[in-house]
Formats: sequence, structure tokens, C-alpha cells
Amino acid sequence: MTAKGWSPALWTAAWLALVVTALATRPLLPVDETRYLGVAWEMWTTGEFLVPHLNGEPYSHKPPLLFWLINLSWALFGVSEVAGRLVAPLFALGNLVLTHMLARRLWPDRPEAAMLAPIILAGGLFWGAAATLTFFDMVVGFFTLAALIGVNEACRPGGWRGWAIAGLALGLGILAKGPVILVHVLPVALAAPYWAGSRRPSSWPAWYAGLGAAVILGAALALAWALPAARAGGEAYAGAILWDQTAGRITDSFAHGGPWWFYLLVAPAAILPWILWPPVWRGLGRGIVAERGGRFCLAWGILTLAGLSAISGKQPHYLISSLPAAALLIAIAIANAGERRRFDAVAVAVLMIVVVAGLVAAGASRGATDGLLPGWTAELAPLNGLPAAAAAAFVVLFPLGDPFRRTMTLTVAAVLLVIAAHLTAAPYLARAFDLKPLARHVDKLQHAGHPLAHVSKYHGQYHFLGRLEKPIDPTWEHDVKAWAAAHPTGKIIAYHDHGIAKGSPEFVQTYRNRLVAIWDSGQVLADPSLVKR
Repeated sequence: MTAKGWSPALWTAAWLALVVTALATRPLLPVDETRYLGVAWEMWTTGEFLVPHLNGEPYSHKPPLLFWLINLSWALFGVSEVAGRLVAPLFALGNLVLTHMLARRLWPDRPEAAMLAPIILAGGLFWGAAATLTFFDMVVGFFTLAALIGVNEACRPGGWRGWAIAGLALGLGILAKGPVILVHVLPVALAAPYWAGSRRPSSWPAWYAGLGAAVILGAALALAWALPAARAGGEAYAGAILWDQTAGRITDSFAHGGPWWFYLLVAPAAILPWILWPPVWRGLGRGIVAERGGRFCLAWGILTLAGLSAISGKQPHYLISSLPAAALLIAIAIANAGERRRFDAVAVAVLMIVVVAGLVAAGASRGATDGLLPGWTAELAPLNGLPAAAAAAFVVLFPLGDPFRRTMTLTVAAVLLVIAAHLTAAPYLARAFDLKPLARHVDKLQHAGHPLAHVSKYHGQYHFLGRLEKPIDPTWEHDVKAWAAAHPTGKIIAYHDHGIAKGSPEFVQTYRNRLVAIWDSGQVLADPSLVKR
């Protein structure tokens, strides 16, 4: 097999290595991953698939597609954490496949672009860290790529097939995370006169009519769920899914607000280590803007970044759906960069060496931070990750010859670096984020007939981990005494920011830099201050 023939095997192996490492070293992370598995678990236990629920209440923050797919995985393979956690990463693998397919269509006479693009995407440090999370963004990224493949196909004769693909992908993307997929797809389609080139459609009015039809098809698919769900979920749920979670997040986000320039800072970090590699910059200036594929990806990346910047709510992982655009541009840049130069690997090698040196220093001085670093850093195990990080530095320092092999080398190094980070953080993550012990204790209490209350907002973090089948009552410090009086056999879960100064809870464990404890109602009734944060 030639070096280029290794492309699918390499990016598949990179994905598999990342997933296996994450499953082996990282627990489900509260509150997002545990919440999403909790919603899927409640769907499983209740058989209510139309309206998602969390802790017995309609859950309006996300549409149901990911929860449906997790339930499908459980139906096929049995209920387990692994079966649930594999669903979103499988869409990450799908992102690699569709990136390859889109590159073939954008540069049909440049097969090296299709070979390099998924390898580059898999070799991004940010993408590699996000690929194993049970989040919605890889799902949206998959349908974004599918929709853009449809948009590109719509330039061909018989473009209605392309618009049908785009419409179906838009509808499924809305069912995955709401109308945000339109921010990733519509600007590219609207900018077709800029990137279409010699494949421009015969009629621009017909083009935009096709785009409108695709949007209508996508909206119809999404509304086929949303309208019945709105009727079944009640007025408040209907308002949330039809307005608050769409226009509300765009104009005045109630969560994750950020300044307009947020992504200007995050985007460069999101394409490490490639942004440090001289061949990328050398190749970007060699006629990429003159190529149809280059203009398509520039329109995709720049217009999406502008659209996301205009939306009130901002998070780094919202960029995931746009990273294939960067990977495609980097791929064609590397293909254009020409022969290797002597100092091409220096910047990336310095990054790798700094990481290795940092791990060695951290391992040598572990426990002797003298207050210079956060306390949790003493719980890291840097020597666990040292072999992988050292291997990453080695393969960067001694890259192979041609551009394809050098790209493979850098991807291997990046994946090893992400693995090193997981191995280094594993002891801390297990201690600070694994809520299984408490969740299982909560399950025992529920099976013993004890009512449960949770002081402060409950995010469902115990529902899947404990396989709970009953809700937990959310309460607040000023109401907890009344709840304890009404439930004399009840148990109360409370978080303590500064330790437990008095009393003896029946269960206590660490969570992040706090303690979470379970108290008996009688104790709290006698002294409500026991559950103060």
C-alpha cells in the first residue's frame, strides 16, 4: 500500500485511539454529559419519545435527535455507558468521512486534498479533544457537511437532488440542535455567485428558489416533530422550543453570553497545531482564492464565523461545525506548499518539547507547588502522559519526506498529545468528576423508599449514573426545612463549598473542589444550617 493509500486507515485509527482513550480515562462529565445521558435514560424508562424529559419535567433546551439515537444504541446493544457515549463520537467519525467526500467534490482534479483533509481534521488538538464528548456539535457538524455536499451538488445538472440532500440534512440538523445549522449552511449557499465559478447554475433565480425549497423541506421535517411535541408538552414547553431556544438565544442568550470578538480569540487556538506549521502559510498564498474549492471554504469559514459572532450565546465548541472548512483549506495549502524546508517543523516541535518539559517538571515538583498553582494540579499524574507526549515530540522532530507523510506525522503527534492529556488528567478527573458512587447511593435510597431532595438547581447528574427511575425534588436553602418537615424519612443532597464544619452526613464525596453530601431529613430539620453551601 502506498503512503497515500493509508489515508482512511490513519484517520480511522486516530479516531479510534481517541475514543478508546477517553472511555478508559474520563468519566461522564457533569453537568452536560451526565445531563444528556440523563434525558436519554428518562426517555428509555418512560417510553416518552415525543417530549424529552429531565427529572420528570419537559426538557426544552435541546431537540430530541441525539436522545433518540442513544436510545437506538441501547436498544441494539443494551443499556450501558459505553453504548450511550459512543453515539456522538460516531458522528465525529462521520465528519471525517464527509470531509473526505466534500474535498473530492470541491477539487475533483486534486485527489491529494481528499486524502489530506480528514487527516488534518483528526489531527487538530481541539477537534481531537471534542470528538469523544457526548455533545451535540459533532452531530450538527455531520449534517452541516451533508447539507454543504448537497449545496455543491445543486450546481450540477439535475440540481434538485442536491437540494433534496441539503433539505433533509437541514431538517435533521435542526432536530439535533435547533436552527443554528442554518448559520453554518445558509451563508455559503447565498454566497454561491462568489464561489460557483465555471459550475455556476444556468439561472440564479432558480438557484435561490431551490435553496428556499431546501429550507422549507428542512423546516417541515423539524416541525413534524416540534408541532406535536409543543401540543403534548404544554404551553411553557411550546414557547420554549418554538421561540426561547431559537430567537431567544440569538438576541439575548440566557446562557453562555460572550462579546462579539470571542471567536476571533478562540478560532486560532481551535486549529492548533496546524496554524504553527509554515507549509500551511506558504501554501495559502498560492492561488487558493482563484480556485472554486478555496472560495467555497473561505465563504464557509468567514461567513459562519461572522454569523456565530453575531449570536449572543458563545462557546468554543460551537466552532466544531466550521473546523472542516479550515481542514479543507489547510489540505489544499499543504498540497500547494511544495518541498519540505529545513525549519518547517520548528514551531510545532517547540510546542511539543515545551509540553514534554512541562510534564517532566510537573512530575518532579508534584505536591510542591507552594500555592503558585491551583490545588487540583497536584492531583495530576504528568508522568502517565509523558511517554505519549515524548513520542509526539519525537515524530515531529523527525518527520518523513513528502507533504503527505509529514501531514501524517503531525496528525500522529497531535493525537498522541491529546492522549497524553487524558492520561495526565485521569486521576484528577476520576476524583473530581466521577459521580457514580453518589448516584448509586441515591439509587439505593430510592429503592428503600426514601424521598430525595436536591438543594439548588438539579441538572440530572445522577439520573443515568444511578439508573434512577423517580424524580429528585429540587429545593433551596430557604425551603429545605419545610421539605424536611414534610418528608421525615427523606434524604437531602447538598453541596458544600468550604467543607463540612459540623454534623455527620450519611454519605459524602468530592466533586470538583467541593464536597457533596447526603443528609437525613431529621438532621436538617433540627439544624437547617447543615446544608448551607
